[in-house]
Amino acid sequence: MSAKISAFRQQWPIYGAGLFSNSNITISSIIVPLWAIYLGVSPWLIGILLGARHLPGLLFAIHGGVLLDRLGARPVMITFAAVAVAVPILFPVMPWVWAMIVLQMVWGFATTMTWMGAQTCVSQLMRGSTRHAARLSVSVRIGMLIGPPFAGWAWDVWGPWGGFGSISIWALGLLVSCLAIPKLGFGDPQPVRRFRVNDMIPRGSDYLAALRMMTIPAIAICVYLSAIRIGSYSVQESFYIVYLKEVGLSGGDIGLIAGTGHSLLGAAGALMVGLAPQIRSIRRQLYMFLFTLGLAIILLSISPLMNTFWPLFAALMLRGLLLGLNQPLMISIIAGAAPSNVQGQSVGLRTTANRAAATVVPVAMGGMVEVIGIEYSFYAMGALMLAGCFWVWILMLRAFARGEIAD
Repeated sequence: MSAKISAFRQQWPIYGAGLFSNSNITISSIIVPLWAIYLGVSPWLIGILLGARHLPGLLFAIHGGVLLDRLGARPVMITFAAVAVAVPILFPVMPWVWAMIVLQMVWGFATTMTWMGAQTCVSQLMRGSTRHAARLSVSVRIGMLIGPPFAGWAWDVWGPWGGFGSISIWALGLLVSCLAIPKLGFGDPQPVRRFRVNDMIPRGSDYLAALRMMTIPAIAICVYLSAIRIGSYSVQESFYIVYLKEVGLSGGDIGLIAGTGHSLLGAAGALMVGLAPQIRSIRRQLYMFLFTLGLAIILLSISPLMNTFWPLFAALMLRGLLLGLNQPLMISIIAGAAPSNVQGQSVGLRTTANRAAATVVPVAMGGMVEVIGIEYSFYAMGALMLAGCFWVWILMLRAFARGEIAD
């Protein structure tokens, strides 16, 4: 009985951190575009604003992963969770584009680091376990199910202060979860040490070591697919919200579609992976990842064919199911292929690729919207992402043929 209590005591704060960290990103992707529209910001600047939150993750995610390995996940997560609580309420105080960009970068990196920490803890707890990764994914979907409608309702009732204030309140749950993480490690982790000032300085050797992981085919393919996946999320969390506003939906309806519609079946998909027997074949995991991702991209790219609540709600529910199925696989493949002493670094590598996609895609789509309009931008971006999936499929076939990825 005590062992079960101990395991529960170790796990629930990590799932709580997953619930409040990644959903915090989704909530911000609703409130920040609404704020930008409220201020009359142009589509191109909205793209820059939404892409800016991912730039620090692009530059420093690998270094952040190294800190998670060296200093331990708990103290790093607590620090950044506190930042995530404080920053949102500064947006209404400083309603200028340059200030919004800076706040987006600080806030984006804070939530990125807590989400990386949650993944690192799960990797250390049960390296390569799709079941534990699925439980983390379920917690993320639950957060996305509750948080966005709450923030959208707060925006409708109290305006910008209500919207951003709701995000700070939500981030308090993240801080409490991080504080509840046991000080002792999980299982048999590598030793960690106290913080030193020079830990703040990124090291080129750490970045080279992380990039060398890309020579492992399973990791490289998973990183590429993960980047495309986040690219599709960047469309969903930027100009998809703008599109919903343009077709006349309220903040509450947008929160229901982007949060409830996307997350309800997403949690079910992750739960299905968690309850199913372990999918041990990396080849099957990669094929499932690729197939579900391709379908999810199609469902997003055809959004302009729908302009009322229920069709949009249904399409995003199905997309959520597909992404819920592949998220645990994404976490599990990386965790199983990476050495046990660099789990944080491996998460940082994947996060770097993700943030590269998340930084570029909104800016690129913003430019497309300026030139060809929002409808054709969805079609064009969808075609580009599907072409990326096709390219990764070719890489997979070559790796399988050379025997570089086992059955």
